[in-house]
Amino acid sequence: MTKNIGRHLVASVALMAAASGAMADWAFTKDNTSAADQGVTATASAYYIANNGSGSAFAASDQVASASLGTWGSSGLGVQSGGESGSPNHAVDNSSRTDMILFTFTGLVELDFVKLGWTSDSAGQQSASRDADYSVLRYTKSTMPANYSILNKTWSTLKNDGWEWVSSVNTSDAGSQAVNSKGLTSSWWIVAAFNTGFGGDSNGADNGNDYFKLASLAGVVRTTSVPEPGSLALMGLALTGIVAARRRRQRNG
Repeated sequence: MTKNIGRHLVASVALMAAASGAMADWAFTKDNTSAADQGVTATASAYYIANNGSGSAFAASDQVASASLGTWGSSGLGVQSGGESGSPNHAVDNSSRTDMILFTFTGLVELDFVKLGWTSDSAGQQSASRDADYSVLRYTKSTMPANYSILNKTWSTLKNDGWEWVSSVNTSDAGSQAVNSKGLTSSWWIVAAFNTGFGGDSNGADNGNDYFKLASLAGVVRTTSVPEPGSLALMGLALTGIVAARRRRQRNG
């Protein structure tokens, strides 16, 4: 009897740990919407947070504003904010403003990789003060309020709403980088030019002049949520306790 209980509980833990999912890729080389992969469509929109000049962190009172999103062929998505124009300012950058791209997915996604199609270095414009560092953020709740918007909100307000820092990527190269070592999931993700104002570990990135265009995203489409490590630990403790109790009853019987 004890063995059967143990087998059932172990199977339950395994099912929780192995939440079903399939790899998917979303390219943004034609427009701001990427056709459904594994049944999930991704749509991009552009914003920015004003900062204290070139390469500086935004102030606590700085709010999110709307920006223009552009598509640059194989280079991918770029952002024009505050009326800026010309190269490299049509990239995602943090020169005077911290540009952000919000990706809205029609399903639950574990975003694992971000691929840059262009950086200032790939255009031969790299200098000691230019690279392509970026911050990755996610919305932690399973649903968003109706008509929700990040506009006119400070980062402090957004955190209270349910947004959090996920990772900082320190790079100057085009190509694909891993961004989600913890396997976190969400239907709403933001990739922003790096800024220390988002918090978290900088991973060697800095607030210097970062310029990049975003070509694609890749990750796992989840049909069920991946349990938090703490939940699995509690399941393990429950399994141990139940089996121990069963053994005591058998010995006393």
